[in-house]
This record gives sequence, structure tokens and C-alpha cells, in this order.
Amino acid sequence: MNLLESIITDTLKMPYEFYIRLLEVSESRIYSKKDYLLTIGKVCTFIGFVEEGVLRNYKEKDGEEFIGDFHVAGSFTTSYRSFMLKQPSVGAIQALEESRVRIISRDAYEMLLNESALWYKFGKYIIDTLFIKKCIKETSLLTDTAQERYELLLKTYPHIEQHVAQYHIASYLGIKPESLSRLKSLNIGQ
Repeated sequence: MNLLESIITDTLKMPYEFYIRLLEVSESRIYSKKDYLLTIGKVCTFIGFVEEGVLRNYKEKDGEEFIGDFHVAGSFTTSYRSFMLKQPSVGAIQALEESRVRIISRDAYEMLLNESALWYKFGKYIIDTLFIKKCIKETSLLTDTAQERYELLLKTYPHIEQHVAQYHIASYLGIKPESLSRLKSLNIGQ
């Protein structure tokens, strides 16, 4: 059983036919390393489900990138505010390695919602998942030390360092790459 099927049938307890229906109205796409699913200033017209690979979403300010989150197999990715409000995205979504993403277009998503009220359960799951991840990250940035944020990253994404450049990890943690090197050297001694 794949991850998306498991979410629909096991987690959400929706009939298997809903998984089949989702496959019918969505498309699995391959993105090469550094390919963009969404660029800054474009309206997001999809919700993606990462089947394989690693993505990042980030924003830019004064030429510097700030990573908001990583998206690994089993997670959803979108610029939700842009998707819902049909406004240009303030962030971008980029593949950090070759990735396979199941794309659900806005039209397909709205069609599903009109087909059955059970699809709202699926939509709520996506929204809740994205919101909780955002709250955890925001709280950590406001209340945790850099060391605690690093430990949370490793707990949340156990193998992330095998897939993501160190400067991306530093950006996600809100620190400079040199500070990440110091944190890692402290962890080796523990």
C-alpha cells in the first residue's frame, strides 16, 4: 500500500474507491533537482502530494532565501494562501532532488468536493497537516534555541541531511551555515 492510499483508506477511513478516484483526476509528475513546482509571483493552482524525493518551500527578502519547510515522501505541498485566494504566491516550491509529486489541480479538487462530502474530510486533513507543521515551526523559531531547533529538525526529518545541502538546513533553522557547523560539532561530542 502506498502512502496516499494509506492516508485515504487507513487514516481517513474513506472507501478504497476514493483513492482510485483521486488517481483518476490527478497526475503524477517527475521533477528534476532544482525544478520549480511554483515560482514566486505565480498563482498556485495545485495541491501536491510528495510520492518520492524532497522539496523545499522558501521566500526571498533582499536576495536572501528563507526556507519555510521541507516536503518529503508522504507530505503535501502547496502555497495554500495563493491556492485558496487565487493570488500570486509570496513563496516558491522547488525540488532539491529528483522527486515524484502527485498533482491535484484546483479544478480537480473543486470537482471532488462537489462529488461527495467525504472529500471535505480529505481537504481538512491536508489543511490540518499543513497548519500544524507551520505552527510547530513558528513556535520553534520563537521559543527554541538553535540547538533545540536542530534536534527538532532531525526528529521531524530523520534522514534530511542525506538529501539536503547544509546551507538549506541552516536557512530552515534560521541560522548561518557556520553556526550549523558549530551545532553539529557539539552534537558529535554528545
